[in-house]
Amino acid sequence: MLAIDGGEPVTNKPFPTSMLGPAAIGEEEVEAVAAVVRSQRIFRFLDHENSHCTRLERLFQELTGCPHALAVGGGTAALICGLVGLGVGDGDEVIVPGYTYIASASAILICGAVPVISEIDESLTMDPDGIEHLITPRTKALMPVHMRGIPCDMDRLAAVARKHNLLVIEDCAQACGGLYRGQRLGSFGDVGCFSLQQFKVITAGEGGMVVTHRREVFERAAIRHDSAMCFWNPDDTSTGPFPGENFRLNEMEGALGCVQFGRLESILGRTRALYKRIHAAIADCPGIQPHRTNDPEGDCGITVAMLLESGPRAKWFAEALRAEGIPAGSMYNQGIPDRHIFRFWEYVMEKRSSDKHGRPWTSPLHDQSRTYDPNMCPRTLDILGRTVTISLSQTYEDQHADYIIEAIHKVASASSN
Repeated sequence: MLAIDGGEPVTNKPFPTSMLGPAAIGEEEVEAVAAVVRSQRIFRFLDHENSHCTRLERLFQELTGCPHALAVGGGTAALICGLVGLGVGDGDEVIVPGYTYIASASAILICGAVPVISEIDESLTMDPDGIEHLITPRTKALMPVHMRGIPCDMDRLAAVARKHNLLVIEDCAQACGGLYRGQRLGSFGDVGCFSLQQFKVITAGEGGMVVTHRREVFERAAIRHDSAMCFWNPDDTSTGPFPGENFRLNEMEGALGCVQFGRLESILGRTRALYKRIHAAIADCPGIQPHRTNDPEGDCGITVAMLLESGPRAKWFAEALRAEGIPAGSMYNQGIPDRHIFRFWEYVMEKRSSDKHGRPWTSPLHDQSRTYDPNMCPRTLDILGRTVTISLSQTYEDQHADYIIEAIHKVASASSN
């Protein structure tokens, strides 16, 4: 009998935290941050070449193979700087998937461009088949998002971009360390953007990173991230000054990020092992479809996702798993507004603005024809509504994976009878 019906659960033992980077924090991180505080040198440009922020940039250069990296204050800041680096602005459109954190759309709007929302497919990432009909003469770029550590189909997305002469900015906020066909995520597009926020694979508390193969893109991104960038290093840029902001990373965050970076492969090594163990064991479960991944080896392995036959079935399945002691959830059941789902991006749906004139929506450089509706991407809502997820962490032992496997089989078998 299922626990949801009064039977014994698979486990009564609480699972460890599902945090990734934060759960790996130890004395090395504590000492690194304390050393910066004791040094009284917490601004990176006091000694740029030897700063922790510069060291973190070099680590991301090595990781991605991109010759240019810029540490910034957050993942949203990374997207803004990346977009500015590419010259995206007023009058432009950027295609973004309907399943991503609201910050992806917000960054586009902050740059004066307009987000165009595309469908996702069963990989939970941008559907390459659902893009071309959205492209107009104003379309400047694609923003594929590697959600939940799942790599997008970069071969097909890159082909669409080449065909229509579009730029590509990869949102890797949830996929640091992921790969696609052996190549690091973030290195496929014109720009790659990462987040080091609390809930990411590795963390600096806050923080982000912009990587690119193109020097001119890096220079523009760097100027946007610091209103005085051209004056800190006047001989290091061929790009003339323009207004910037304060998106700088500080030395305490840089030091924390450097230590966490050293934990990246061990974190993902463990989550990938758990992911493979679970997926192999549930492949033949009746009534569920394990999520499709565009690269099983490159997937970060931080999420087990399963598609059910309907939304109500997914909601019930998640409730039944939780009753069995498994930390599972349904993704979209029209309950709590999830800002990762486009229909809950109120200021996009309603074209709200902080500008009294309503820009960028009212800009004469846009034709103002774009309309938004909470049901405008029905396939995305259908896929998310039928999906059940279980987050994985390096804190899980093999026994926790076995609990997950047992519970999925138990619930799936009972629901198929």
